[in-house]
Amino acid sequence: MKAAQRLRLFNDVYVRDEGHCVYCGILARRPGRGVKRAPDLATLDHVMPKSFGGPLNRDNIVLACSACNNERGTMDVQAFKALKANRKEP
Repeated sequence: MKAAQRLRLFNDVYVRDEGHCVYCGILARRPGRGVKRAPDLATLDHVMPKSFGGPLNRDNIVLACSACNNERGTMDVQAFKALKANRKEP
């Protein structure tokens, strides 16, 4: 995928998900000049991981903060959301 297509996909997903991580709900910062790594950095996450045959298309991609994307790895989406929800309960 060319850089312009990747940027368009990122922008489409960012707008669709209203700039919030679909897993933890924080407002994720757009990557920019001087912003390379941060837990709240907006990243694209494959719902079905590429390693399991997940396609690179808008329907299989969601916005995730860098922290959630890294923590999830290849874990099932529902299992990861349940794990995050259990951590929020006192």
